[in-house]
Amino acid sequence: MRTHGRLVKNIAGLLLLLALLSLLLPFCKFNAGAGDMTLSGVEVLKTGGKAGYTYFKTGALSDDYILKSPYTWGDIKQSVLYINNAGGAKIMVFCGAAIVIPIILCFLSMIMLFMAEGKKTMFLPTVFTFATSAEMVLVLLLFSQLRPFLMAGVYLFTLLNVFALIFILAGWLTGGYRQPDRRLGRYGNDNDKSSDDDNDGSRRRRTKRKTRRKKKTKKKKKKDKSSDRNDDKKDDKKDEQKNKNSNAVVGKISDGNGIYHGLTWNLTDGNEQTVTIGTTGDAMDALASNSLKNMNAIAENNCTVTFDAAAKKYKIESHSKADILILQDGKVVKWLKNGDSHVVASKAVLQIDGRRDSVRLG
Repeated sequence: MRTHGRLVKNIAGLLLLLALLSLLLPFCKFNAGAGDMTLSGVEVLKTGGKAGYTYFKTGALSDDYILKSPYTWGDIKQSVLYINNAGGAKIMVFCGAAIVIPIILCFLSMIMLFMAEGKKTMFLPTVFTFATSAEMVLVLLLFSQLRPFLMAGVYLFTLLNVFALIFILAGWLTGGYRQPDRRLGRYGNDNDKSSDDDNDGSRRRRTKRKTRRKKKTKKKKKKDKSSDRNDDKKDDKKDEQKNKNSNAVVGKISDGNGIYHGLTWNLTDGNEQTVTIGTTGDAMDALASNSLKNMNAIAENNCTVTFDAAAKKYKIESHSKADILILQDGKVVKWLKNGDSHVVASKAVLQIDGRRDSVRLG
């Protein structure tokens, strides 16, 4: 999900939360004989909580139990019985559903909006919010005889749902719920960092080649242009061949003895329990030359492998900008970033992400 899509869906979720809270305000009024009586969400929750506690404690509610003065539980039962005898049971059920369903849909939509992470997970909250907004707007427009009895809570609930729907639709229209454009790694994981590093490295290599070509042309101005082109082609072929060779390095460690990129080592002797492996061709060349001049090529381009001869296990610790994959049976079991470490048994493969360089353990 893109950044602006995440923003608009979170704003819509907050608006639905405010819509639910707005029902705590007075939402209707009616004539109680002695005067108008108003109902609010706070009073409904308070009265319902007291009635539920009394029923749980005594097992029943007496007919003279006062719900909201002057109405008692007996008055409510008589009203329901009268409506049922008059054939209005279906109307009563319809009215109850018309009141409860929008509240339930609004609550579910709010939860789903906060948890949504893409187009598929945004479908249901969009439908729920649209259904709630459409029902409330139609009730207010078509049933004009109800308007004198409705109060601020209902109007605010409707308005906030409409605003939330506008934000949700804006995210759909602007493509905010689509996945951002990313280059995926070989195993389906995000590879933005490594791909950026590879792109930067390729840019530097191209810049170096161009610089070398310019220097050659300055020193050899009298040469024919065709010979310069041939020289450039030869240089390109050499660079491509070198890259191919460096991209296809495969090594192995078996019972503590290993070879990788032309270097050999023995981890089973008492003197050397750990070996450093370069994650780039330059780093391996620097390790092979054992020269302090090339230490910069090794920094942040290496990992260490420690062999436990007794347990036949390997500890891999990454000091590389490029991610290091650990595979077993062809599946990635661990994704090491710079500073991470992992212990594996034999029959595992250590591979540099974005490259074909690999070391087989065991």
